[in-house]
Amino acid sequence: MSLVGNLEDLGLGDILQIVSLSRKSGELILRGPNREGRIVFKNGQVNRAVSTDFRENIGDLLVRRGIVSIDVIKQAAELQRTSCSTQRLGTILTERHGIDKEVIDTLVKEQIEKIVYSFFTWNEGTFVFDLGDTDEIAATSFDPLQFMLDQGLNPQWLAMEGSRILDERRHRGESLDMVGDEPILDVASLFAPVAAPSDPDAPSPVTLPERGTSRRAADSGTFNLGAELRLELGEDASEQGGDKAPATPGLHLLRGMLQELNNPTLGGGIILLVLRFASELMNRAVIFLVKEDEIVGLGQFGIDAIAGLSADERVRRMRVPRNAGSVFEQVLQSWSALKTVTGSGQWDRYLVEELGSGVATEIFLGPIISEGKVVAILYGDNAPDKRAIGDTESLEIFLSQAGLAMEKALLERRLRSKEMLV
Repeated sequence: MSLVGNLEDLGLGDILQIVSLSRKSGELILRGPNREGRIVFKNGQVNRAVSTDFRENIGDLLVRRGIVSIDVIKQAAELQRTSCSTQRLGTILTERHGIDKEVIDTLVKEQIEKIVYSFFTWNEGTFVFDLGDTDEIAATSFDPLQFMLDQGLNPQWLAMEGSRILDERRHRGESLDMVGDEPILDVASLFAPVAAPSDPDAPSPVTLPERGTSRRAADSGTFNLGAELRLELGEDASEQGGDKAPATPGLHLLRGMLQELNNPTLGGGIILLVLRFASELMNRAVIFLVKEDEIVGLGQFGIDAIAGLSADERVRRMRVPRNAGSVFEQVLQSWSALKTVTGSGQWDRYLVEELGSGVATEIFLGPIISEGKVVAILYGDNAPDKRAIGDTESLEIFLSQAGLAMEKALLERRLRSKEMLV
């Protein structure tokens, strides 16, 4: 499942925050006019970044800083190429040539920061965030001389710092273009394939294309992963209007709602925002409060009133025991959103009867997690229409942010209470 869209709809800072808070592993691919960049995340932390605007690698920086000679880099690269292990160049330089690991880590950290900050200057472009194993991405998508950290960088800090640097450059009237130096080392000569060029089974290194190189014009060892992903999904890149990408449903809404969610005066409006977001994607929804022993109805939209009871009153009288085998237990155990159907058990039948409009074709259940526990569950469906739930990825992202907003509001309330007591 990928998060796809345009940078004009969802900024890089928002994307970094979303991946960080969701603690996802995968690859963010950014594509702009005649350039491309990638950021690799491991458990929500940034541990690799490359860009066609920054073509130099770790070997180039070490040589440029006078830390090692080109000959040493070539020796280390040759050992890396012929070794059966998957040691990185930095590890070989540390263990075989006595280079201080902290020096290498500092250089790598600085370069990753520069590359990520440069992405904030992109005024237009598309993005794709694809979930995946970090080691597999590193093995197939990058050459061995590129930058990688074991202990990743905090994306939220990078987002704040990147926005600050961009604002300062604008204030001083400086150019927003940020590019690196030209590479010193010829990577192709350092990592020549072991097999003969005529061998059809010889692996080709996958690298970022040069500035101005299209996917189809690139050589056989180079391709555009963003376009490749869209083609795998059955979408012709030529029909996307250049760099335009199809937006995830709800993506436009997500950006505006995240801004509202960060409003310090929001307070109890968090639940209302969740319901408002859900109303854009489904016919009706109910927020259930998760208590110690039971799950209780809290708020709703789309539920019909019945004789003598308003829709809100109907929802507030709903109570389901926590450990009674209801559909809610799947969410409480997994802490993740799911699309499913109601079962035939007593409490699932109770849920259908209390909500009315018959059995839904498909239901959505999404947890709101705060302070290390599920504090609420969003239920949604398209009843009375007999149709399935659409794409809810943007809603799931918003639910994770809502939980954090609740934590923040609760913390601020506690701090205010302490100040009043002092």
